[in-house]
Amino acid sequence: MPYENVIVEVDGAVATVTLHRPEQLNAISPGLRADLRAALVELNPGDRVRVIRIRGAGRAFSPGYDLTPGTDAYDAGRPGGPRGDALADLGESRIARDREGLRDLVEDWLWLWGYRKPVIAQVHGFCLSGGLDLIGACDIVFAAEGTRFGHPAGRGMGIPVTLGMLPVKIGAAATKELLFTGDLIDAAEAARLGLVRHVVPADELDARTLAFCHRVALNPLDALTVHKHVTNRWFEIMGLRLAAQEGADFDAIFHETPALAEFGRIAREHGLRAALDWRDGPYRQG
Repeated sequence: MPYENVIVEVDGAVATVTLHRPEQLNAISPGLRADLRAALVELNPGDRVRVIRIRGAGRAFSPGYDLTPGTDAYDAGRPGGPRGDALADLGESRIARDREGLRDLVEDWLWLWGYRKPVIAQVHGFCLSGGLDLIGACDIVFAAEGTRFGHPAGRGMGIPVTLGMLPVKIGAAATKELLFTGDLIDAAEAARLGLVRHVVPADELDARTLAFCHRVALNPLDALTVHKHVTNRWFEIMGLRLAAQEGADFDAIFHETPALAEFGRIAREHGLRAALDWRDGPYRQG
């Protein structure tokens, strides 16, 4: 079936799901997440499709969650007005509402992590913040040379809600460096750290990723599912799922900071570009 924010194409045993918000560089909106999940649900039954490839249309894979003023980035946690003066009628707190939405987001990514078919990510341009959450739930990542990775929103705004599985994939020190600074790394460094498995020339990315997907699809789905889930289970026994779920609590706390409130005010009053300039300006000095 057609979707508003993704395009689905099937080539033999490989299905390609293309994030399709190119004018927004595929920023992850609630609509895009819903369409991605719906497409994967549709592709789940049977074994004719055995491998899923996820890529982005246009100039980038994804710069992260949609920060356009008026979106959930600013509004989801705002409490409604009181219904009355009684103790039980004063309404919910912002942080409780925010945490609940973030818990749903974490569960979306953990659902993708546990999807029974191999999911291969193909990234180019930028893969930032929420884009890290997406590829963190994928099994293997191919990246074009020059692709940039990181979490600029670590500068006073919040965390990738699952941390993009970064502690598992690149270790504690590298994770902290990316979060502490908000600096970006290139594809070669991402591969050295273990975030990316294969780095290829940009003009070869599509063909080489698709060829790899077809090679994986030579194996029966039963075998692929066992290989995937038994490997995942090692990390789940070590606490991966619980650690990812903790991200909702910590991100909800982060969203109460004065820095994020000021970013949101600037974005609403002067536009997102002005807010980003305010956030990132000091990091450009020196």
